[in-house]
Amino acid sequence: MLALMQNQSVSRLLSTLVLSVCTFFTPVGWALSVDDAKHLALRTSFAATPDLMHALLPLSREEAVDYVMTRVEPNPVEPPEFVVNPPIKKKYNELTSKKRDELRKLDINRRGSLKAWWFERMTTTRAPLQEQLLLFWHNHFTTSSQKVKDPIMLYQQHELLRNQALGRFDLMLRLVMQDPAMLNYLDNSQNEKGKPNENLARELLELYTLGEGNYTEKDIKETARALTGWSTDNASRSFRLKAKQHDNGRKTILGESGGFTMPQVLDLLLKRPETAELITTKLWQQFISPTPNQDRVAELATAFKNHQYDIRRLLKQLLMEDAFWAKENRANLVKSPVELLVGLFRQLNIQFAPYHGLAVQSKLMGQDLFTPPNVKGWPVASTEWINTASLLKRQNAINRFMRAKEMNNKQQDEGMLYEAANTWAQSEQFNYQKDWLLAMEPVTDIEGNRPILTLRNLLNDPVYQLK
Repeated sequence: MLALMQNQSVSRLLSTLVLSVCTFFTPVGWALSVDDAKHLALRTSFAATPDLMHALLPLSREEAVDYVMTRVEPNPVEPPEFVVNPPIKKKYNELTSKKRDELRKLDINRRGSLKAWWFERMTTTRAPLQEQLLLFWHNHFTTSSQKVKDPIMLYQQHELLRNQALGRFDLMLRLVMQDPAMLNYLDNSQNEKGKPNENLARELLELYTLGEGNYTEKDIKETARALTGWSTDNASRSFRLKAKQHDNGRKTILGESGGFTMPQVLDLLLKRPETAELITTKLWQQFISPTPNQDRVAELATAFKNHQYDIRRLLKQLLMEDAFWAKENRANLVKSPVELLVGLFRQLNIQFAPYHGLAVQSKLMGQDLFTPPNVKGWPVASTEWINTASLLKRQNAINRFMRAKEMNNKQQDEGMLYEAANTWAQSEQFNYQKDWLLAMEPVTDIEGNRPILTLRNLLNDPVYQLK
């Protein structure tokens, strides 16, 4: 017994020494401190998991940023069967009333499967930054399943954003403007010569490029004319240009005149500094702080525009900013419901989670994947996510998943979280790894008479809502 205790003491000592050494030197520059590594992990990877923390601690800042930005997922989760082998789409007006009802119910189930699949991918991926950026771009180019009922269209747009998440914003913008889900969501299929629909034009200028106040109502009307005829073939779920419905007349947009079409309008918007500034500002708010340094944003935006809207380059610059690492910008952002739940399951290394249950709980907390509240999307890492009622919902969701599986058969999946939490809490690593859960010191008494209660208290501390 004495020998066993001595071995355990040596093991704990070695773990402490490894962590201590890791906070000093690396072959290139200074290594991250534990707080630095935790901060980077919480902002870019949903959670400061043990494997990620041990990977980051020997690295310098730049090496650590490169590490989180270059991780790839070698074995992505297979999408739902209806995506892998899409059914032949029949024209809706050719279906009987009974078949229409069956199709509506089927599409509801398929959209639920799509949400569960995305939760599984976020929870299990080895490239969590890509998933966090995918959430960001979904919130920038909003599309709602309440309007776009076809789950395969939603999936197509999802994969478009995934493939471009760290690519070039100019290319992403051009692809999104031909995306069937986007064109249907903002009614551009109804935008025809002589009967312009301004929905897509308005959001293109206000939300996707220039930002509010940097255009006129006339710019919206003229842009809508330039977008006429840009439509979809719903049967094939593809872009369709209705040439006869396009307004070829002369238009004046942002002070320039010509017979503009969609690509030329996008050229005009991408030349404007406001477009680069809007994207830079939103990424700053997502990763650094709610109140960007406007002078620095302008400098970064200029470089972003001059380097062909390279998202990867801009994001690395943001993560290397002194402001990102500043003490005042730690624990100053609020996790969204999706970030909270995904981070919880990643932290406890749950490989087979109740993914449909995660989607339901996230919806109850105000974030329903593929169904943003409006065209402006969800709050961005904002205190708008938190009030007395929403905090209680968040804590109830955590406690629900922490219940022991003996409660009843329906909650066996939820019991997996309890078992994983209990196993981790009783491990000797828990004594130092528990500090990686919170972005700052807890504000409540977290010590319990059993390790699992200490862990539960940590997860229920208000600080756990921050990143």
